[in-house]
Amino acid sequence: MRRDPITVDQIAGRMIELLQQRNALSRSDLEYVVETVAKLKDERLKACVAELIGWGDDERAEVETFVSIAIEVMKRTNVSKLRECARIVELRFLSHELLPK
Repeated sequence: MRRDPITVDQIAGRMIELLQQRNALSRSDLEYVVETVAKLKDERLKACVAELIGWGDDERAEVETFVSIAIEVMKRTNVSKLRECARIVELRFLSHELLPK
């Protein structure tokens, strides 16, 4: 977890950057890749390509909407509440990491 101060605008910028990193190909190129790979018999390759493509339009829209709402909530709260929530998330992460599987 970051220890230096971070602003909501920095978080928003990073979320946009992360969302746009996936699906760097145009829609038509993605469709071409899917159609071409679907013709192959190698199921493992098909699964790998599907994983590389990532989210579809609906999933991307859902994630973008959730992130937009979260950022608006962050803008309307105070820093101490944000810090408290970040600590809760960090503690949950650490407790899951330490629990035996």
